[in-house]
Amino acid sequence: MTAITTTTWTYTCKACTYLRNVLVGIVATMIAFTETAGRSRAAAELTRQGYHEEAKALLMELKEIRGH
Repeated sequence: MTAITTTTWTYTCKACTYLRNVLVGIVATMIAFTETAGRSRAAAELTRQGYHEEAKALLMELKEIRGH
């Protein structure tokens, strides 16, 4: 007799792996979005207070992190 190689466990594992990858992608996107929003708000506040060079440096650092 041959063993059944495709079991319910195999399908469950694939579904869990797919779901995990999707959730990790969503969390990574949320972190990147909130970091960008926070840096932008900080740069806007620095500009409002007259610290233009510091705001520019903050945004340039963000640009380097993104790899542009």
